[in-house]
Amino acid sequence: MGLPLAAGHVLVRLGAGPQESAEAVLDALEAAFPTHTGRGRTRIGNVWEDPATVTSEGVRVVAVPEPESASAGPAPSLSVSLSQSFDAHAAGSPGPPAALAGGLAADLLGGPEDVERVLSALAGFCRTHEEGREMQGPLLAVRLRLEQHG
Repeated sequence: MGLPLAAGHVLVRLGAGPQESAEAVLDALEAAFPTHTGRGRTRIGNVWEDPATVTSEGVRVVAVPEPESASAGPAPSLSVSLSQSFDAHAAGSPGPPAALAGGLAADLLGGPEDVERVLSALAGFCRTHEEGREMQGPLLAVRLRLEQHG
């Protein structure tokens, strides 16, 4: 995630979970930090499948089987990565907890103080489990697992 960021901004990338959950978390962050750069989508797919998993927008989609769908169960869910940059200094209103349909992986990148602000906001929306952090030059990268408050 080594992208140039504007001062005070934090890049948030969500994936490895239901798209609805990722969008719920980004909606909650938009309420907390109202100035943002807009959402970016990264979808992974296979153009060699029949039918190909490339959508009309040119993004690629792949179906990832859920553990219980290994045996002729329900249709597989989509694995989607959404990203958005937030100004950690913009003051908004903390929204209600995010309704997560399943757990999500999250990556944050920004100045250490700015990342801590976003982490604090995320802890208000959902349960956070930090999996790792490292300094990348002057920026702090944090990997998390997000789950429904319960």
